[in-house]
Amino acid sequence: MSTASSTQRPLTQLTREIEQLEAEAKRLEAERAAIARDVRQVARRTRYLRLAQTTRRPVAQFSQWPLAVMFIGPVIVGFIVLVLVNLLTSSFPAAFFGFLLGIVAGVGLFASLLYHPADTLLPAAIDEAASQLRLANARLQEKLERLAETRAQLQKLVDERRDQIASGKLQKAALLQRNWKKMGDVEWEDFVVEVCRTLGAKVERTGRTTDANLIVDFSPRRVVVLTQGEKQVVSSDTIQQVLAAQENNHCDGCAVIINRRFTGAAQDFAQRRGCAAIGAAEFPDFVLGKIEI
Repeated sequence: MSTASSTQRPLTQLTREIEQLEAEAKRLEAERAAIARDVRQVARRTRYLRLAQTTRRPVAQFSQWPLAVMFIGPVIVGFIVLVLVNLLTSSFPAAFFGFLLGIVAGVGLFASLLYHPADTLLPAAIDEAASQLRLANARLQEKLERLAETRAQLQKLVDERRDQIASGKLQKAALLQRNWKKMGDVEWEDFVVEVCRTLGAKVERTGRTTDANLIVDFSPRRVVVLTQGEKQVVSSDTIQQVLAAQENNHCDGCAVIINRRFTGAAQDFAQRRGCAAIGAAEFPDFVLGKIEI
């Protein structure tokens, strides 16, 4: 069980990677939206230029075509606006006013189609717009592919974390089924190491000649830990030694983990000094990840 757990990435690492990919996906989505706006803008300009080209094409056969367009086009727009306003309001004055506004708008529209840009510049403008559209579409496609890849990686990590959590629950339940309350010093130390690794931590043994025998790395938090099995006595002096070991090992916290209950005095002293006191009453919650050290 512990071997399988040690080959998995810790949950803390998975969570960090998921958060990084979520941030990356958010950034890519913002970039995709910006590029998509550029694509729509360039596409509108391309359509306008091609419509302008189509509008001017009959000039080669009919020299008076621009005058005809400027006379007939705005009137058609005005009649369209008149009909729409009349349907919406059933008011002839409002419809006639809409007709006049439609004519004015039509004059501006058809004047722009006929004269902007100039005939000599129109072919180059169409080519440039088409080139910009191809480039923008290529950028958009690249961003979509990167976004899809990032989301696939994110989903894979989310699934891995979910599976690991489900597997971890079974492992933790199995750990608590063992006769851990009767373990001596060496067996208890091995058992606590197994529990910490199941919780996703890296564990370094420092040896029992020091004031604490484990350094547990939950990344980024490092905790110095003293484990004591059955028949050992935990006093305020013991907790003081663990506090000194925390400072000497440059750790972020310290803990004493035993398989029996703490005395009230020792537990109160540990709480006042910021040392986690995990005894028989607290150990099941520690195994299940409900208590952090």
